[in-house]
Order: sequence, then C-alpha cells, then structure tokens
Amino acid sequence: MDVSQPAYILHSRPYRETSVIATLLTPEHGKLNAVIKGARSKGKRSTSKGAVLQPFQKLLVEWREKPNSTSDLVSLRGFEADTLRFPLEAESSFCGLYLNEILYRLLYNGVAVDSLFEQYEQALFSLLRSQNRSEQAWVLRQFEFQLLEAMGLNLNCETDVNHQPIQSGVNYLFYPEMGAYPVNGEETGGNGVPISGECLLLLSNLEFCENCLPSWKRLLRHVLSLYLGSKPILSRQLFR
Repeated sequence: MDVSQPAYILHSRPYRETSVIATLLTPEHGKLNAVIKGARSKGKRSTSKGAVLQPFQKLLVEWREKPNSTSDLVSLRGFEADTLRFPLEAESSFCGLYLNEILYRLLYNGVAVDSLFEQYEQALFSLLRSQNRSEQAWVLRQFEFQLLEAMGLNLNCETDVNHQPIQSGVNYLFYPEMGAYPVNGEETGGNGVPISGECLLLLSNLEFCENCLPSWKRLLRHVLSLYLGSKPILSRQLFR
C-alpha cells in the first residue's frame, strides 16, 4: 500500500555511499526511520535532494508499506519540500533542535501522534515569533507538557495526593510517581520537586507566567529525565 504523509526531520545520518537514514515525525505513523537514496554525492556533500532535508522544513513524503514487514525502516519513493518552512536562527534554532532531540529519544516508532504533530508545528511557529528567552522558554515548557501527555504520562496539576484541589496559595512537593504533596515552610524530601500551587494550576491551563518559568523548568526537566536516562541532551550544550 502506498502511503503519503507530511513530515519533519528529527535526525539524519549517512548511509552507504549516497544515501541517508532520516528519522521523521509524521502525524499518522509517528516516528519513522526512512532510507533516502541519492541525498548525498559520493564526495559526501548534499545533492539537490539532500538540500531539502533540513530541520524545520515541512516535507511531503511517500513510501510503500510492505505487508507483514517486521522492520521499522522504510525506503522513501519520493519526497518534496512543502511551502511551510521555519527559518529559525540563533537561540530559537537551538530550542528547535532541543524539541527534535527529545522527540527522537522519547517517542516510540510507528505510534500515531496527530495532535502532537500539530503542537510541534505550532511550537516552531511560536519560536519563530519569539523575541526573548522567556518567550522561548515558555514554548519549550508547553511542548514538554504536551509531549508527556502524548506519551500517556499526564501530570496531575489539579488535585493533590489527598485528592484535594490544588490551592494557589499552598506550596507543594511534586513527586512524578504520586503527584503534588502539600508542605509547610521549607520542607523537602526524596525526589519531590518544590513548586507553588499557583504555578501548578497555571501549567495545567497552559497559562503563561514569567515568575513560574524556573519552577516549571525544574519540574518538567525532572520528569523527563526519568525517561531520557543518563545520556545528556546534546542540544542543551548549544546554549553554553
């Protein structure tokens, strides 16, 4: 069966003499590994085909799905650039590469991600319009939250571990395995992340608050680290 999908490149690497293996993000087939022939010349430079294979460039790709195949690798029959492209620069580009990296490392192959595909596209658009680091950080925090939801790892930011509504004036320790635990004063414990009730409620509704950005970063980075493992995020080093 012939398949046609919009796609973005998350990662690519050389393959044989003139090909590349690209990891694509598609809405209906999720993360997908594809062989793209003729993307490099024998001198290892990009060909006219390869020049299209850039991050943040929307593609239209086609392949033939083989029945009963156990391989997660397909061979593209064709691809072309869509009119939509996000020419991210400087730190916005680093942010976009970070999104690509966590998608590449956290998504399972072949699982549909229709909503997340749209959210990724919206995140790129927001990064293109961002004017400062706070706006860039907010784009990343929203997408991290949405990615966790897409993975079935919803953060309960509305009720605490006692099934009581989160209160904006209360401080909490958020445990990824349990949820929000109300605390008094400077109480700390285990792998709980300190965060205010106000910041939890705003995150749940995806409402921007500059003062909450550091708390959201600590919380979401901690939760993601449980699934990313010990291998460092390479794109974070670009900010240094």
